[in-house]
Amino acid sequence: MAEVMASAATGVMGSVIGKLTAMLGEKYQLARDAEEGIRFLKEELSTMDAVLQNLAEKDDDQIDPLAKDWRSKVRELSYDIEDCIDRFRLNHSHGGSKANFVRKAVRKVKILLQDRGLAEEIQKLKSLVIEQSERAKRYDIHAASPQPVLLDLRAPALFAEARDLVGIDGPRKEIIELLTCEEMQHKVVSIYGTAGQGKTTLAMEVYRKITEAFDCRAFVSVSQTPDIKKLLRDILSQISNNQFDDQTERWEMEQLIRNMRDYLIDKRYLILIDDIWSVAAWELIESALPRNDNGRIVITTTRSKTVAKSCCAGIGAHMYEAQPLGDEDSQSLFFKRLFCSREDCPQDLREVSSDILKKCGGLPLAIISIAGLLAKQKLGRSYLNDRINRSLVQPAKVGADG
Repeated sequence: MAEVMASAATGVMGSVIGKLTAMLGEKYQLARDAEEGIRFLKEELSTMDAVLQNLAEKDDDQIDPLAKDWRSKVRELSYDIEDCIDRFRLNHSHGGSKANFVRKAVRKVKILLQDRGLAEEIQKLKSLVIEQSERAKRYDIHAASPQPVLLDLRAPALFAEARDLVGIDGPRKEIIELLTCEEMQHKVVSIYGTAGQGKTTLAMEVYRKITEAFDCRAFVSVSQTPDIKKLLRDILSQISNNQFDDQTERWEMEQLIRNMRDYLIDKRYLILIDDIWSVAAWELIESALPRNDNGRIVITTTRSKTVAKSCCAGIGAHMYEAQPLGDEDSQSLFFKRLFCSREDCPQDLREVSSDILKKCGGLPLAIISIAGLLAKQKLGRSYLNDRINRSLVQPAKVGADG
């Protein structure tokens, strides 16, 4: 039944949009207000049709009752619009070339009067369409069913225990020195590098280790397809200890930025912005972070050197290129994850392990992923050699940052 309802809604909508498009063609000479109304109906119904198509892909039990009611009302509205169009087309279909002059004249006067009525009817339909469009926005009809949450392999890095980390002491110390070498000054460090190099882990360790007094702190992850409004709300919630939570859902982008700037303008704050993919995303976020003389610190991570340069435009900013682990640290991390310590690794497996680590290229996430894979299998020389020979250990397949 749900599929029938959805099909009926999308089917009639497609028919109506097609007829509205035809009415805007050169065949019909429409009054200006009627033409504007028809053009509006076509554009607005096209948007509604996209929502209906989305609802049609959902099971009935996944659709909110409000969305079902809206779908029904839109379907009935579509029928009303289609009836109006059909009456108009019928009026213009009579009176062939053989009709005499008087009949043609009478027919034109009748059509003119009917077209004026059409314009009034279109205005009424336009009001009804606007009402349903506003209703869809008011109740967030387009988000009728929850979307699946994608697995983010960077998440564990945000909460990793310091004792589990390898090769991080030197880079962490270097970045902290860049951020704290002068008092009461605007500071930015952008950590950049390829996926899996441990940028998130390093940034979080710096964030945790900066022990100076700040009025407020926040850390957020941006991702490749960011919801900037949600991200700004998250930052504002953290820096203000949730005091704006009841209001921010209703705020537009400009209002969010303005309130964040007002809140931060006289504060010493520390913000970590992880995994920035574009200059545009950074510029929007930066517009909400005022520069002041109270010693603000901003840490960013990105895979793009271009984005890192954009983050570091201005005085007091530094780019830091993340480096792969050296051989010693790679082995230490691998054996720690696989055998708890280097000493626990059997001697006859060390040579094979060395070959595996070469394929990992010093990328922490690749090493951790392979160690986890092997830990679930029966470890032995034949198994490890088989993995190598089949080239199943490829760091290029690791797609998330660490």
